[in-house]
Amino acid sequence: MIEVMSSPAYGEPMTGYGQFCAVARALEVLGERWTLLIVRELLMGSTGFNEIRRGLPRIPTATLATRLRTLEGAGIITGGDDGYSLTAAGRDLFPVVASLAAWASQPGRAEIRDDHLDTAALTWDIQRRIDLEAIPARTVVIEFEFTDRPGGDRRYWLHVGRRRVDLCRTDTGDEVSVWMCGRVADITDWWIARKTWRELLDQPGVEISGDRDLIHAMPTWFLGYALAS
Repeated sequence: MIEVMSSPAYGEPMTGYGQFCAVARALEVLGERWTLLIVRELLMGSTGFNEIRRGLPRIPTATLATRLRTLEGAGIITGGDDGYSLTAAGRDLFPVVASLAAWASQPGRAEIRDDHLDTAALTWDIQRRIDLEAIPARTVVIEFEFTDRPGGDRRYWLHVGRRRVDLCRTDTGDEVSVWMCGRVADITDWWIARKTWRELLDQPGVEISGDRDLIHAMPTWFLGYALAS
């Protein structure tokens, strides 16, 4: 007769998966909601609490604080007066994050829904992926208008200079050099390399106006979505 052994933990609350499998053990550290996206933000260069939160506009503040403590306890990040930074173990997660992005980018795997379209996250990613060496000597202000969004989520101003880039949600009164308007989906598709710059401008409702020389040079300023496959 074969004796069937039951787990001593059966019926008891579990804090992990209870498996030796390396995937299970990794998920015990990284599998909580938001955790791997926080790692993504750090991999993309964010260091401060508020910087990380701007890359994840929908994360509750308390949740971010909790996840950062967990990552620090796991030896994936370190925290200090200058903010947070990845340890060697944290930096080793880049190919993991990149592979997930590549997997999700394949047709039919993780399609973009309307609720994935976030103007705050999109413009924040754009502002941190600009080639400052390609920018003119003077500061350039680009106004983005997302025509399918309501008032408070409709306009963003990008102040681009050779030393820094600032993203504003309110009009500072500075002279705008270039205006760009269109639907969030179309601009997102361009950013994640589903559309070329020319294909973006050919979309119905997408318009760009202002300084012609700047408009001509603009495609060279943007480095694009870092995790594009």
